This record gives sequence, C-alpha cells and structure tokens, in this order.
Amino acid sequence: MDSIKQVVILAGGKGTRMREMTEDLPKPMVPVGGIPVLDHLISIYEKYDNFEYLICSGYLGEIIRNHYETKKNVKVVDTGLETNTGGRLLKLKELLDENFMITYGDGLANVNIAKLINFHKSQKTIGTLTVTNPVSRFGLVEFDENRKVNKFIEKPILSGFINIGFMIFNKKFLEYLDNDSILESEPLHNLSIDSELSAYTHNGYFEPMDTYREYLNMNKLWEMGNPPWMKDE
Repeated sequence: MDSIKQVVILAGGKGTRMREMTEDLPKPMVPVGGIPVLDHLISIYEKYDNFEYLICSGYLGEIIRNHYETKKNVKVVDTGLETNTGGRLLKLKELLDENFMITYGDGLANVNIAKLINFHKSQKTIGTLTVTNPVSRFGLVEFDENRKVNKFIEKPILSGFINIGFMIFNKKFLEYLDNDSILESEPLHNLSIDSELSAYTHNGYFEPMDTYREYLNMNKLWEMGNPPWMKDE
C-alpha cells in the first residue's frame, strides 16, 4: 500500500444545535482560543506528516474558502448545502488518492495518526474507523436490592464504543456510496457485512463540538494551556 498523504474533512453541515455560534459562521470555523476548530484539527494531523487537505464545504462555505485561499496544501470544495456526508465524499471522486483519510470538521482527539495508518495497513481492509469509549454526560447512581443507594459514579466511561471519525479508506469504498448516502449509515454497515471495516481503538482525549457546552469546555481547556488534543496519545 502506498503512503497515505490525503485528508478529507467534512465541513458542510449547518451546525443547527449550536445556532448561537453558527448563525454567521460554519461550525468548523467556530473559534477555540481565537483559532478555528478546523485549524486545530489540521494541527493534529500535521504533528505526524505533511498532508494534502480536501475540505468539503457547504453552509457558509465561502468563509472556509477565504480562510484557506493562501494555503497550497488545502483545497476547499463546495459539495452543496444539503448534501449528506456520503454524497459529499462521492463528489470528490476525481480528486481522491487511492487511499485517503477522512474525518469530521468539528471533533478533536489526540489520535496517533502514525499508529492509525500502520494499523489500517496491517488490517488490509477497505476501511478503518477510530473508536473510543465515550464518557457519560451524567453521573450514575447504584443501589442495592432494597433500593438503598450505595454508590455515586461521576460521569463514568461507558463500555460501548462510538465512531469518532479519523477514518481511512481505499477508494473502493466509493462503490458503497450514492449521492444520497449518509456515510455513517448504510455504507459503513454494508462495509462491515463484507468484513471490510476495521476498528482502531483510541484511549485518549476526544470531544466533538456538538453543543455550546462543549464549545465552552474546549475553550476552557485551551486557556489552561497544553490542550489535550495536542498531547501524545
């Protein structure tokens, strides 16, 4: 397998759950410490190598395009306002390398990109996604058979795994897509049925910017210095 030098970033959604921040900004351009979250995401990859970036824009995409217009290794592609994630990827068909990475433009994690790539190569599957055990948003209460509370557990790590992005695919994956595909639904499901999807386990920091609370937390972590998404896994 050739070296993997291309990163696709999905950055076209409207970010409706963060309307207070995304009325005039695409969500990947919301600032963390005065720097767009999209720049933080690219910095994660740049720790490991020099990559080419294809950014799938949509909602207020001209803001993203203007931000990166002088960056020679970043190409912003308008993939439509209402296009689903799988359809956005399919629109890049003529630009994609034989093997490429893809992730979401609003989630940060200190994934070891070098280890992820090596894992993908060793698995020899069409696709690899990165998974982690999420931290519960709520504390848990335990009680005995008599309904007497005996333990409080503050926001435990849950036992199941979630897909956090930081995926790698061979171009054969495009055969599983159509213009209306939702990447995380039927395409990945069918890839797993064909035993062509692997899971790389990440045990470090992960946080999506899905809510205003997460936006505030990311900024708090930045202000504390040495943000966790830039620490070694």
